[in-house]
Order: sequence, then C-alpha cells, then structure tokens
Amino acid sequence: MGGAERAEPLMVRTYIILRRYLNGMPAPAMFEVKEEWPFLFSQRGLFSHFGILTDVNILQKLQEALGQRGQTILHFCQKLDNPKIREFLASYDPEGSEKAACILQLLMVYFKEPTEKLMLEVDTCATAADVVNTAALPSTPCLIIQGDTMKPSGWMLSIEGQVVMGPHPFFLHGVAALFSSYYVFNLKYPVGSCTLEFIQRCFLGINPEKGSKAKKRSSINPHVSTLHRKLIDLEWSA
Repeated sequence: MGGAERAEPLMVRTYIILRRYLNGMPAPAMFEVKEEWPFLFSQRGLFSHFGILTDVNILQKLQEALGQRGQTILHFCQKLDNPKIREFLASYDPEGSEKAACILQLLMVYFKEPTEKLMLEVDTCATAADVVNTAALPSTPCLIIQGDTMKPSGWMLSIEGQVVMGPHPFFLHGVAALFSSYYVFNLKYPVGSCTLEFIQRCFLGINPEKGSKAKKRSSINPHVSTLHRKLIDLEWSA
C-alpha cells in the first residue's frame, strides 16, 4: 500500500481533530497547516476532506456540470451584445482550447470580475519558486496557470502568497482545488465574487442552508440567481 492509500484513511479518522484545528481562533497560518497536515495539500487529501465536509464529490460534480451546462453557458454568452465577451469568445477554439478554462473566464467576464481575482497567468516553465519571487500573489486562494489561460499546460495553487500545490496537469482539477480550499480552510470568498458563488450553487449544488457556511452565505447574490434562471430558461427552450 502506497503513502496516499495509507494517509487517506488516517485523514478520515482524524477529520474532527483537523476541523477543530482549522477552525481555531486565531486561525493557523497556511505554512503551519502545511507543516502539520501535508497530505491535505495533495489533490487526493484536499478533495477527500472537502467530500467529507460537504458530502460532495467535487471532481465528479464539476465534470457533470460542464457536461450538462457548459455548452449552454457558451450559447448564452454568444447571444449577448457584450464587446468584452465577444472579444473573449473570438479567442476560443472549440478544438484546441480548454473548455473548463473558457467557462470559468466567461463567467468572470460576465460578472465583470477581474480575472486576477482568481487566476494568474505565468510562463509555461515557471516553477513555484519563480512564481513566489516574481508575481504579486493575493492572500486569497489563486489558481496559477502555466502557459496560455485558454490552453493551460499546468496549474498551481497559492494561498496567503505562497504556492501550496502543484504544478499539476488537468485544469479542471485546478478549479476543484481552488474552490475546495475556501471550504476546507474556512476562508471567505473575495468581496463580490459572483463566480465562486455560481460554482457553489449552480455547479456543485451546495446550498447555504446546509453545513458550516449557512450563516456566511445565506443570501443569494441576485446576479448569480439571474444568470442561473436565464440558463434554465435557455435549456428549456432548446
């Protein structure tokens, strides 16, 4: 049995201890968490803990959401009279572009959120050390994209200005890591982040009335609910 296979059952057994640690006041610094619980910063460890916390298989849910709703989002945006969205879609190649990357950025453009809120593009060969030494990383979780954001070659995740995961392939896994980190590490979304709330409600089906996030995210952002309703209407009329 490999290290990951041995570590995952241990993480399940120590779940309550870890939650108390992460929810402590004051909250532990991220470098301390990584030293104490290194497996939590692997994809397997992060997604497993998120699954126990929310009862959601995040990779499966994201894959299903993109399959069921990704094309609807593209069709909806193609009909909009929005110069920025049209400019963005002009660079999308259905044959060569990463669909998940396109959808994430389309949502940010639609909600008028600066992409640097959640994503940072770096050289395809950039290492974690290069990123820390040369990029202005936010304190909030940030998905660092190696190469073209429409055709990423890999991704890393930074939290509190430090690269804590990666580089790894598969962009959708990066989106899963980015979103999971907010729940697992008990972090608040950036102010006015509609994109993250859209992923939460419309892709993952996580409702604020359930779980530890209920008090923090009880009211639905009207921009998120409006887009969700329009997408449902478009699906029904198709």
